Amino acid sequence: MLEKILESYPKLSFRFHRQICLELQNKTCLYGANGIGKTNFVLHYFNQPQFNTFKKLYIDCNDTRLNPLKDLKGLDSFIKEQNINLLIIDNFNPSITLPQLPSLSFLLIISNTPYANFHNIQMPPITFNEFLLMRKISQEDALTQYLKFGNLFENLNGQKKGEFLRAIALDSMNFWILRNLILHLGQKVSPYQIYTKLKKEGKLSKDRFYAYCQFLQESGILFWLEKFEHVSSPKKLYFWDFTLKNAVSFERNFNLLFENMVFLELLYHFKVEFFYTDKLDFYIPSLSLGILCAPFTQTLQSRLSKLGKEREFCDSLLILSLNQKASGEHLGMPYKILPFTDFVASNFKDWL
Repeated sequence: MLEKILESYPKLSFRFHRQICLELQNKTCLYGANGIGKTNFVLHYFNQPQFNTFKKLYIDCNDTRLNPLKDLKGLDSFIKEQNINLLIIDNFNPSITLPQLPSLSFLLIISNTPYANFHNIQMPPITFNEFLLMRKISQEDALTQYLKFGNLFENLNGQKKGEFLRAIALDSMNFWILRNLILHLGQKVSPYQIYTKLKKEGKLSKDRFYAYCQFLQESGILFWLEKFEHVSSPKKLYFWDFTLKNAVSFERNFNLLFENMVFLELLYHFKVEFFYTDKLDFYIPSLSLGILCAPFTQTLQSRLSKLGKEREFCDSLLILSLNQKASGEHLGMPYKILPFTDFVASNFKDWL
């Protein structure tokens, strides 16, 4: 079995490659959510000229032809016999026990969650700038595709994305939990509130629910955003792919989809600490900056008029839209309206 796997090292036939800089070292675990190109990045990374002389072994634990519990038992001796330099183990999970491996130039595992005794690197979700670089199309066309398909590595329509979600959930109960979490995208909610709702619909243990929520959070599939200066308040719930709700519900809410898009940019592109408040979608204390997500600005004046106590700690306001650009002032608070594409192409210092 291992001989056949050695002969079938994957060829780079991908149309896109992740455009991020991560330095891999020996005994690295690259982890993160499904569908964001972890495998692609690793294979592309080790396709660089400095690794051309390496003898490489790639093992996919999800390969249906493989029984990891049985077929990996002789892995240590096989590595010695074949003088393997690089071992990549994809879709690794805690149920798999590896033998004591000999010294390797590189041992790399790819998984959903981090692992002890490894150098753990989290693969971030794909943000718009990277999506644009990967597709190599015009900004307008890229934004159209981004809004339609979301930010997964491959373009999946609603039905295909639903099938994708069932596949990553692994079983019907996990999918039931995941689907109900997704239905609360962008809402202020606590895990307990969702658990209580599910308990009314069917049988579910608290341990099962919270364990799966923890797994989803550790793997970067979902994120909880705290309320400013209110740690115990319900948190806002976001996901690594902002279009997921369209795959599990006939109801459409473009405003929440847009808000989740902005959340991912703040989290992985701008890398600042931020929160939400009663009237602000996002608040950045270090900049005294409030952010409103208003893809269509028809109701903007109404939202501005409802800003109350936020005016006490917020010096300026950024309003993110789909395509409008303007500046103004409301009751003494200056604001700027920026298109989403201008926002992601800039740095905070460029427009403050």
